[in-house]
Amino acid sequence: MGSIAVVVVDDHELVREGLASLLAQSDDIRVTGQAASVDRAVELVEAQSPDVVLLDMQLGSEQGLDVVRRLRALGCPVPVLVLSAHDSARHLREALTAGADGYLLKSSSAQALVDGIRAAAAGQTVIGEEFVARLLEGVAEQLPEVTGRELEILELVAQGNGNREIAERLGISSRTAQKHLEHLFRKLEAGDRTELVALAFRAGLLG
Repeated sequence: MGSIAVVVVDDHELVREGLASLLAQSDDIRVTGQAASVDRAVELVEAQSPDVVLLDMQLGSEQGLDVVRRLRALGCPVPVLVLSAHDSARHLREALTAGADGYLLKSSSAQALVDGIRAAAAGQTVIGEEFVARLLEGVAEQLPEVTGRELEILELVAQGNGNREIAERLGISSRTAQKHLEHLFRKLEAGDRTELVALAFRAGLLG
């Protein structure tokens, strides 16, 4: 693969120039275009077919994610890496749902940005380590709300027990076991049992 062609989209000229200067230090990355608005960004991408679009989430009064939505509506598969100051799970989900291929915080290191562009160009989904750390901190803040009974249920789920087995082991009804599980899913923001157990291990609830 040759050098990675990147279009930088940000409404601040100094930021665009700074990113272009930073990326120019990498032999395998070249900035082929810059845009400050949604319309101009879409025009550039259609004209140049870059390998990666580096996109600010907020473009003045416009939403940067509208660039992603319009490109996807046009059937354009170019990888889009979002740069954002927001470290909430909601903003991450919003970006990925819109069709973005990666999400990095603006506080990320220069190396993380370069590595992220390379990964996006290779077809990988990119989520910054600093962002993941903040998500885990958010989970950790909820740990005091996990009750002793919920910890017991977590351990049984990790062992592969279903609701009926959990109810029998703890001497409670299946409905009560299900209610406890629903609380755990909300507290750890898990989508299924596998993710619930993984998050519990990473948060130190299971050892």
